[in-house]
Amino acid sequence: MLCEGLTEEQFADKVLRPHFIEMGILLNPSSLDGGFTYGRLKYNIVKWLNNDKDAFVTTMVDLYGMSKKYPGYKDSMHLAPIDKVLAIENAVKQDVLSSPNLHNHKFIPYFQLHEFEALLFSDPQMMEDWLSLDLLIPKGSFEAIRNAFETP
Repeated sequence: MLCEGLTEEQFADKVLRPHFIEMGILLNPSSLDGGFTYGRLKYNIVKWLNNDKDAFVTTMVDLYGMSKKYPGYKDSMHLAPIDKVLAIENAVKQDVLSSPNLHNHKFIPYFQLHEFEALLFSDPQMMEDWLSLDLLIPKGSFEAIRNAFETP
């Protein structure tokens, strides 16, 4: 799993990996360190696909802040948000799988509709407990932040 940044990589490692291990699937998340171009993402996807012909490759990248240079982005501007994500996923998949000298076609794109970090505020108490932040900040700090806004 190619993750947009460190937060997504840690989520994949700490939450998703144990879940998938129970299903007999080994998840290997890797951070792209944010701020990358589509070219860099595509390069890494193709590299990972060609490095292991038996593995599936997926992504965990936020739609928010995505460059208009991603395949399908401009054509999907008029669509509802979830349809926009699906259109971009399909366009990226077609683009990646049309790469020359590709030996593995097991690519499942995933683009996160909402900023991943915003989803952490859907349960601020769980986030504080999981991150053990009560040792670093006053208890209830994330709940106070969340309560200052209508939605996470």
